[in-house]
Amino acid sequence: MLGNWSFGDYYKKEAITWAWELLTQVWGLPKDKLYATVYEKDDEAIEIWKNNTDVLHEHIGKFGAKSNFWEMGETGPCGPCSEIHMDMGPGRCINENTPGHVCAVNGDGCGRYIELWNLVFMQNYRAADGTLTELPSKNIDTGMGFERIVTVIQNAGSNYDTDLFRPVIARVESMCGKKYDKGNNGAPFRVIADHIRALVFAITDGAFPANEGRGYVLRRLLRRAYRFGRELGFSGPFLYKLVPDVIKIMGEAFPEITQRRDYCMEVIKSEEERFAQTLEQGIEKFNLMLESAGKNGKTVLSGNDVFTLYDTYGFPMDLTRLMAQEKGFTVDESAYGELMEQQKERGRDASKKGDSSLLTPDGWTEIKKVKGTEFVGYELEETAVNPTSYKEIPGSSDKKSREYLLILDRTPFYAESGGQTGDCGTLLSVKGTIINVIDTFKWNDAIVHKIVAPAQLTKEDLSSSLMARVNHDIRSATRRNHSATHLLQAALRKTAGEHIQQSGSRVDHLSLRFDFTHFKALTKGGLEAIERQVNEWILTDLPVTTVVEDLASAKSSGAMALFGEKYGDRVRVVTMGNVSRELCGGTHASSTGQIGLFHIVSESGISAGVRRIEAITGLNSLLALTRCENTLAVLCETLKVSEDTLPKKVSGLLDTVKQLETAANRNSLEKVAGRAAELLSEAGKIKGKIPFVVKNIGNCSKEVFGPLTDAVSDKLKSPDFQNHVVALGAVIDGKVQLFAAAGPVAVKAGINCGAIIKEAAKKANGSGGGSPMRAQAGCKNTEQIEDALAAARQTIKSKSEA
Repeated sequence: MLGNWSFGDYYKKEAITWAWELLTQVWGLPKDKLYATVYEKDDEAIEIWKNNTDVLHEHIGKFGAKSNFWEMGETGPCGPCSEIHMDMGPGRCINENTPGHVCAVNGDGCGRYIELWNLVFMQNYRAADGTLTELPSKNIDTGMGFERIVTVIQNAGSNYDTDLFRPVIARVESMCGKKYDKGNNGAPFRVIADHIRALVFAITDGAFPANEGRGYVLRRLLRRAYRFGRELGFSGPFLYKLVPDVIKIMGEAFPEITQRRDYCMEVIKSEEERFAQTLEQGIEKFNLMLESAGKNGKTVLSGNDVFTLYDTYGFPMDLTRLMAQEKGFTVDESAYGELMEQQKERGRDASKKGDSSLLTPDGWTEIKKVKGTEFVGYELEETAVNPTSYKEIPGSSDKKSREYLLILDRTPFYAESGGQTGDCGTLLSVKGTIINVIDTFKWNDAIVHKIVAPAQLTKEDLSSSLMARVNHDIRSATRRNHSATHLLQAALRKTAGEHIQQSGSRVDHLSLRFDFTHFKALTKGGLEAIERQVNEWILTDLPVTTVVEDLASAKSSGAMALFGEKYGDRVRVVTMGNVSRELCGGTHASSTGQIGLFHIVSESGISAGVRRIEAITGLNSLLALTRCENTLAVLCETLKVSEDTLPKKVSGLLDTVKQLETAANRNSLEKVAGRAAELLSEAGKIKGKIPFVVKNIGNCSKEVFGPLTDAVSDKLKSPDFQNHVVALGAVIDGKVQLFAAAGPVAVKAGINCGAIIKEAAKKANGSGGGSPMRAQAGCKNTEQIEDALAAARQTIKSKSEA
């Protein structure tokens, strides 16, 4: 989008005359082809067009509020607007054969007259009752479509015929060997060219393909473009190869995309590879769904099917809709939406604490009316407090204790938020009764303390002043871990790339967990570099400072914010030396040296494009290292070696084990080959045109079943057994595995193992398939294995006796 804005520096006259000057004098558009529209009550704008430009007066048109009064919503700033249109010629009209059609500015969108520029004069405010008042400070807000004006200047047929897209389309043509045309057959080219440009800019700006939020928009774009690529014959990742073509077009104006070229290519290629893994399975499942619906006389793909394709195979709903339309089907979007909402609700429920069902207005005893709870825990760990209301937790009482939810007027206990767990500690009554605080969390404006009190605690005790004491050791350990997450993010961005964005975190007194966007696993060397960097910052003992400032000021100063998080006008900014500056409401160490030691425990992938690091700090790190040393000492003692020679000793032992396993496998394979021969000899005893055997192997391991099926397949290729068929069933790890194989002669006689297995799998709540010569399936219902094998036997028998 192109545009210009003014907040009081200039107004209508300048906006109109400058727009006219740019279009006619700088870009040289023909004046006799340009039209100006104005709001019918905006006499000032009409006079400016007439007296300050040389637009043809008959090309000035007055229109009502529907066309020429801009509003952002039912309420808020608004005002009249003036639009500049261009006559593209009668040949652009798509409705020329429609009876009664007349081409006109602001007409039915026939294509002849197109809007180039909208000049909005923001001069009014629309109140909730619909009344308009004048704004004390009037401003200008204009907008012009970049691709549209380029299309006009270059006299191109469409946006995709300009030099903004045509080079990318040409590159796709050369890659797939097919020619682009401007009709429907050219849609894949246009989708790919449009989407790859959007992906390059979004990824450069820090967005990342994911399953929710802005990341899901990217993932949908990429998968849609990838799927269109299949229509052009692409069978693997190809979009990433177009990144340099986008940069060649846009890189001079936007140098940042040139700087992040390799990163963009890596992210897109990784996402393509990930989608390719499930696409084939998803398409096969999609076709089965359509086949089933068609057999039942339906032309609508159910919401459940659409949800399965999304949830299991990663198909965005609009992709499924498009695929269904191509086959003459529609999708039940309403039912799909309900299932999606149910999934979100399950996610919300799972993320809530177990006590959330108690956080209702009912059942509370109010001591005094106070709005919210003041948190004083940044400065204090011990202070006098006053209860304002409490609620006994049903079913929590016994002879010794009772559990309550307690709200205080002020508290030093940090309530769980921002990934940091709630504080625990004690409350001391005036009588000396100790009440344990086992958790703290937020409820609207209040901070709720979950407490365990002695059974003899009276209502008077809960209504009197209390001394609150946070567990110092647990608070300190939690502070260390929270500050370490900030250093970890800074180290990740420094070593793995500035594209790293926090996706979530969990901090308590035992450990920390940090989720972040990244397209591949971190290497051992990469993790060591991150760990070393964090510990260097700890040794430097950087000061940790906190300030409260305006949100806009904090962001402009470079403070990192968690995407999707809602912040107030005033925010807390935590700074660690010159290496980290983040918006954060949690508790922290006063300097990085207090963290002591940082150790990464694990790194793993938790979803597509999201990685997780788990780490420990302080004494927990020291204890972990001590355990490692003790384990190392035991190994050295057991193997009678020093630490220096331990790796060599272990390597030698593993080589010995491998040799023994190879010998054992060789013996096992010989037995498997013999078993395969036995099965085929059994088949030979059966009368019929096609000898066959169907056998239930029973409980088995994949290490035995796999080699056995391979051995059977190999035997069926030998001259003695080329007309034989074998079908096997086994229970492996609590699930049914079905297998069928046929020799080439049997296949020529009409045997199709894929069909055999599909029929058999239906009997045991499973699915599978394969080729006519070999097929397999997995099934859930072990009790139906005999039914499945009976179905296989009947299918083979019908061909054998034919």
